[in-house]
Amino acid sequence: MILGLTGGIGSGKSTVSRLFQELGAIVFDADIIAKSLLSRESIKNEILRKIRGSSLNKITNELDRERLKEIVFKDREKLTILNGIIHPEVKVIYKELAERYSHVEEVIIFDVPLLFETKIDELCDKVIVVDIEEKTQLERVYERDKIDYKLIKDIISNQMSREERNRKADIILENNGSLENLRERVKKLYMEIKRGSI
Repeated sequence: MILGLTGGIGSGKSTVSRLFQELGAIVFDADIIAKSLLSRESIKNEILRKIRGSSLNKITNELDRERLKEIVFKDREKLTILNGIIHPEVKVIYKELAERYSHVEEVIIFDVPLLFETKIDELCDKVIVVDIEEKTQLERVYERDKIDYKLIKDIISNQMSREERNRKADIILENNGSLENLRERVKKLYMEIKRGSI
């Protein structure tokens, strides 16, 4: 079974992904895929050409991803340009993965922050949304990334709303509590998936 896994920034999606992996699921992480795409010369050059202010790290000769994030989340038009460069390439990779893993018995997780926006949900049997209250979300992102609340809110405003994401979900995994609480929820869900009751 192929499960799409998504959630807003700071929702705990990556933690859920890791917990599934520990239980035996095979995980394909869109952030890792996108990061590898940013190293492609053709994509790197297209971003430098189309997004003013983007730059290379002088030491590594790689795109300065922190600078790029700051630019695009303050300018919706530039974010649209970046997504137009990266998302089609990411979807091609997930299409290939869906074809390869569509008939296996293992639990396959497509961990994609913008699962619905990129329409990768169409490649999945079910979609899990990791849900979190906004106050907790802001606090967790601030603690993790040490970026100001204004940038966090800019990032959230550029993502699908919590209400819409939850409406599109097949399964909502609430994550307002402790890590242990989340671990138990993920384990229960995994066992239900393995039994075929989901």
